[in-house]
Amino acid sequence: MRKKLLLSLLSIFVISSLFISCKDGETLPSSSNNVEVSKTYSYPFTGLETTEDPSNNTPFMAVVENSKQARPQSGLSFADIVYETSAEGGIPRFIAVYHSKMSEKIGPIRSIRPYFLTISKEYTLPIAHCGGSKEALNEVKNDTALMSLNEMSNGKYYYRDNSRKAPHNLYTSSDKILKAISDKQYNLSTKTPLKFNKDYFNNDNFKTSDNITVTPNKVYETTYKYKDGVYTKYMDGEVAKDAVTDKDLTFSNVIVQKTDITLQTDNSHLNIDLVKDGEGYLFSQGKVIEIKWSKDSEFSSTKLYDLENNEIFLSPGNTIWNIVDSDSKITF
Repeated sequence: MRKKLLLSLLSIFVISSLFISCKDGETLPSSSNNVEVSKTYSYPFTGLETTEDPSNNTPFMAVVENSKQARPQSGLSFADIVYETSAEGGIPRFIAVYHSKMSEKIGPIRSIRPYFLTISKEYTLPIAHCGGSKEALNEVKNDTALMSLNEMSNGKYYYRDNSRKAPHNLYTSSDKILKAISDKQYNLSTKTPLKFNKDYFNNDNFKTSDNITVTPNKVYETTYKYKDGVYTKYMDGEVAKDAVTDKDLTFSNVIVQKTDITLQTDNSHLNIDLVKDGEGYLFSQGKVIEIKWSKDSEFSSTKLYDLENNEIFLSPGNTIWNIVDSDSKITF
């Protein structure tokens, strides 16, 4: 009897020791692993994955000058999408879409045109600019849906860089424009028409191209050279740089959209028809496909299709979108 009692006490001691060891920091084996998985999102204008909720970022657009006196521009490498098309005299101008990244300096900011407004309507975004053509400013005045951040009436959100001469020295920043949007209490319901798929260009039937030259007119030419997964932009024979980073301007996707560009009756300002159907090219991952595009109305999205009328995908990353006349020279 005493032997049985001794064995029982010994068993209790062993079990108690194991329990105390666990309390001192050792863990018992678990039947399940409670591993917390971070939620992932995609930025709507680049398709790049992120662990941060993109809805916390406020998107906007900015009109950026591209005359030779404006180069190098500031902040274009931080834009998700950069549109490029012509203004008076064939001089190009950029319309940049900002969302996933912030830039401490954006510009030089220049004036708006009606076809820039058409692009802003496509995304329903505020647009930073300084003045504009009479036609464009009348449209801003009469259309309350347009979110114009005109420097001429919103000067506190812009500044002059005295290291450059006017009118090539007007700048802003992401912080300043976001403050303007907050102050004006704009209600944004952003549209995101682009689609992304990193595997879309893994297609041996697509043609290859690593050197693209777009010549919109007699006064300007831009080239894109593909290397290491991105296209480096050149303007008039010189590599394009961002003055903020002092690095080359590169893009994951290059779109060329061909349309009708005509002179207005003043023989100066342009009409660029963006509400119609047309043709073009998409370059990505060193490959090229011929595309068709379609836009039904001022506020509708521009849809991109292959020649079999299937919607196409962009590679995740930033995009340069060239809008040129149908007769422009494009080589690749």
